[in-house]
Amino acid sequence: MQNAERTKQLRIKRANTDWWINEKAIVANNGLTYIAYVTDMGEIHVKELDAKCSKTPSRDYRLCTLNYNYADEHNAPSICILESGKIIVGYTGHAARGLRYRITERPYDISSFGKEMILPYDGSVTYVQLFENTVKNELWLFTRVNSVNWQFRYSRDEGETWSEPKTFLHSDAGGLFYINIRKQNVIRNKRVDEQWFFALYGHPRISKDHTIRSGIFNPDGQLLRCDLTPLETNLYDRESKINLETLDVVYSAPADSTVRLLEVAPTVPLRVGFAPFVLDDDRSPNPEKPYYCSAVFREGKWNLSEPICSAGEFLASDILDGSQTYLGGMAYYYGVGNAGLHPNDHAETVTDRLYIARYDGNNRVLEEYHTVNGGITYQLDRVLRRIDSNTKTKIWRPIVPIHAQDNMPVYWHEGVYRAHTGGWHGDVVMYVEYDD
Repeated sequence: MQNAERTKQLRIKRANTDWWINEKAIVANNGLTYIAYVTDMGEIHVKELDAKCSKTPSRDYRLCTLNYNYADEHNAPSICILESGKIIVGYTGHAARGLRYRITERPYDISSFGKEMILPYDGSVTYVQLFENTVKNELWLFTRVNSVNWQFRYSRDEGETWSEPKTFLHSDAGGLFYINIRKQNVIRNKRVDEQWFFALYGHPRISKDHTIRSGIFNPDGQLLRCDLTPLETNLYDRESKINLETLDVVYSAPADSTVRLLEVAPTVPLRVGFAPFVLDDDRSPNPEKPYYCSAVFREGKWNLSEPICSAGEFLASDILDGSQTYLGGMAYYYGVGNAGLHPNDHAETVTDRLYIARYDGNNRVLEEYHTVNGGITYQLDRVLRRIDSNTKTKIWRPIVPIHAQDNMPVYWHEGVYRAHTGGWHGDVVMYVEYDD
C-alpha cells in the first residue's frame, strides 16, 4: 500500500484526453514527466512535473487556443521529446484541414516553444501521433484523414519541413479504422532496437468488421507481422498499402457481438487490451455484458486471458451516436522503475501490471491488477481510487507515461464525461509517491 506521508494527489484542471493517442505523456531523459492535454475550452497545454522531488515546482504552458465551436477528444495533442531534448507537440481540431505543431527552441524548456506551424491536408485530419526514429534521424507522423484514410509523413530536419503525405491504409465507410501506434525499444543481440507496434480495428457500432488486428513497422518503414515476418507494405513506398488480411488477428468478435479496443502496450511481450460486448439491434443505450480482457503475444500467436473483470456501465450511455460504447479504459505498466532513471539505462522491468477504470456495481473505481502466469489470469492488487456512484463524477482513461516511474506509474481522468459534445468537464488526477 502507499505510504501516506510520501503520497500527494496532483491535478491538472479542465484536462481531457482522446482514446486513440498514447503519445501524450512521457518521462524524458532529464527525469521529468511531460503531459500534453486539451482543455474543455479548446486550449492545448503541456504540463511539466517532477515525480521524484516534491520541492521541484511544476510548470504549465499553454500553446494555443483552437478556434472551433467546441473541444472534444479529437483535439487532443501528441507529444514527442527528441534525443536532443527538444519537445514537439502536434494538435488539430475535429474538422480541421491542417495539422498544427510547435517545437521548443531549447532542450526540455516548455517556455521556449517557437511559432506555430501548419501542415496542410486534403481533408479533415485527426489523431496526431508523433515519434522520433533515431535510426534514420527522422520524425514520423501518423494521422487519420477524412475518417477512412491513414497517412504517414516524415521530417529529416526536426520538423522544419515534411514529406508529402502517403496513404498507407484506406478503409471504406464501413471500416472507419482506428489505429493506435506505439514506439517500442527492444533489446536484440545486446543492443536496443526500435520498432513501432500497432493495433487497429473498426467502430464497435458502425464498422462491418469487429476484428482487432496488429502489426509492426521497423525503422526502415517495413511492415512486419508480430513474429517479425516481413510483409509487402512499406511506409516509404507510395503505392503499397496495408492488406488487412495479412495482419495478425488479436481478437475477432463472434457473430452478433462487438469489441472496443482499449490499449496497445509496448511491453515485452506485446500486449493489447480490449472489451467485448453485445449491442442491441434497436440502438439501445445499454449494451450487454461488457468485460475486460487482455491479449499477449507469445510463441508466435496472440493468446487471450480469461475475463479480468466486468466493465460495468458505459461512460456516455445517454448518447446514441456510437459514443455510448465508451468504457472506463485500461493501461499496462511499461516503465523504467525508480524515478530519475534514464529510459535506456535500467534493468528489465516487470510489465505484468495492469490498470483498469470501471464501475464495480457500487462505485466507480481505478484498480491495479497483476498476472503471475504470463497473462492467462489477472488478480486485483489494490484500489487506487473509489468514487461513490451517487455522484456524477466518473473515472476514465488511465494512462501510463512512456518510460513511467514507480513514483507515478499511472494517471487518469476524473469528472463529468459526455463524449463528442463538449459537455465533459474532467481533470487529470495522479498520485505521486515522492522520495523526499
